[in-house]
Amino acid sequence: MFDVKSLKLKLRHHEEQTYNSPWNIAADFLVDLSFQPAEISTMLHDYAQSKQVDMDVQKVAEQLYHYTSGYPFLVSRLCKIIDEHMMKSPQWREKQDVEEAVKCILMENNTNFESLIKNLENYPNLYNMVYEILMEGDQKQYNEDNPLINLGLMYGIFRNKKNIVHMHNRIYEQRVYNYMSSKIETSIKTGHYNFRDNFIDGHDNLDLEQVLVKFQEFMQYEYSRKDASFLERNGCLLFLAFLKPIINGKGFDFKEVQISEEKRLDVVVTWLHQKHVIELKIWRGKAAHQKGILQLVDYLDRWHLQTGYLVIFDFRTPKHKKWTCEWIKTSGKNIFTVMV
Repeated sequence: MFDVKSLKLKLRHHEEQTYNSPWNIAADFLVDLSFQPAEISTMLHDYAQSKQVDMDVQKVAEQLYHYTSGYPFLVSRLCKIIDEHMMKSPQWREKQDVEEAVKCILMENNTNFESLIKNLENYPNLYNMVYEILMEGDQKQYNEDNPLINLGLMYGIFRNKKNIVHMHNRIYEQRVYNYMSSKIETSIKTGHYNFRDNFIDGHDNLDLEQVLVKFQEFMQYEYSRKDASFLERNGCLLFLAFLKPIINGKGFDFKEVQISEEKRLDVVVTWLHQKHVIELKIWRGKAAHQKGILQLVDYLDRWHLQTGYLVIFDFRTPKHKKWTCEWIKTSGKNIFTVMV
């Protein structure tokens, strides 16, 4: 039996290996096992040559790295999904195929994801830290001496990015979002509020305006008397849990926390060929609200969209709170806003 730290090998010239340094200090393991885009490109180049596939190797590598941060299992798994299930022609659709593979991997069970969720279930304090980073936009300073941060690093959940603790990769982020919203979904009763057929028109398009109106109704009649601290902590998860049964099967939602004074969460919903951007945020006053709208406009520009959606969680007293919904036009964008 060896202490796990003594199993970290330091590789030297002539393949000499040592468990410990001559100074009786455990040898550091300084090899970064994550793939960099250049390394992913090398593998894709070999694949393209062997299969005679025409692809923009650099673009595909960058897309894979964007979602995986080079996590070896995830890179390989995405490539396998694309190769086995999406190569219907000798031409890779760089962005589309990688995005489709991401959707597939997020819906599958594998030992990697099982380990991720098991570790969050087994360590409540680690769960809370992940929650604060993902759902509340908290910035934790990177310090390996912190036992929780070190635990997250050991299990591959965290990484260091400019001395701030981040989730290791976007796929883990999405998997954890889905896991946390599912836990909320099993604890609430949405009843008739989010019945999918009520939000699909005759052309099979998703009517997101009606989804948000119904969510407002759900919050007003089912959760208006709930404890404010519960709602402030779980408001975004309640919305994700409300949305999931509506889009499940035909749609996909990608979540991205935005660090700002409002700590907003942007949700990009794809439904067939439609794309919708929904911003979720907490009311922090008029000045912060106007700044948030401009940020949403910039985000819509990134997605080349003219229409956006804004859900504002207002935790003020009933005297000051208004359950409003309206279309506003700003900077050439149409934004549907809902107060809940």
